Amino acid sequence: MQNDEVGARLISAAPTSWKVRRVLWSMVEATAFRWSFHTWSGWRAMLLRLFGARIGRQCLIRRTVKIYYPWLLEMGDLVIVGDSANIYCLGKITLSDRCMVSQEAYLCAGTHDYTRLDLPLIRVPIHIGSDAWICARAFIGPGVTVGEGAVVGACAVVMKDVAAWMIVAGNPAVAVKSRELNSGRGAAG
Repeated sequence: MQNDEVGARLISAAPTSWKVRRVLWSMVEATAFRWSFHTWSGWRAMLLRLFGARIGRQCLIRRTVKIYYPWLLEMGDLVIVGDSANIYCLGKITLSDRCMVSQEAYLCAGTHDYTRLDLPLIRVPIHIGSDAWICARAFIGPGVTVGEGAVVGACAVVMKDVAAWMIVAGNPAVAVKSRELNSGRGAAG
């Protein structure tokens, strides 16, 4: 019995239609998406939309971004996704208006049920709130909501929800302080 359960790990639970779409997306992502000009975010957004992603207006999507199932991705307006960010949308990932996911950040919307030998996949959504910033190399785990305006520090590991307008850092991520915005529009020269 145990060998049968363990052997079940090797069989994908994804529907055949998802497997076919995934293969097609892998080919497009490795060519037309990855080889596009650095400034062609609109082109990359269009390719993602062709595969079912809901992409808002004027998003900046770097050509080295990795996206697993585009049809489980939703991006609001003016979202930025940096170089080599990994958007592993086994479950739905929502990036709200004006949020930013910096280079090499990893958003993982799936895990496995470790209480079973066959380790079935659990698809758990991630939600990043408006005006939030996921800094470089941060990890956002399954089921996490990062609140509006929150900042997740570089290399932080977030496995629990982050309150709105809070700055978190570390592994595991802990609250550092509240985020307060300056009234100015940038540093004076």
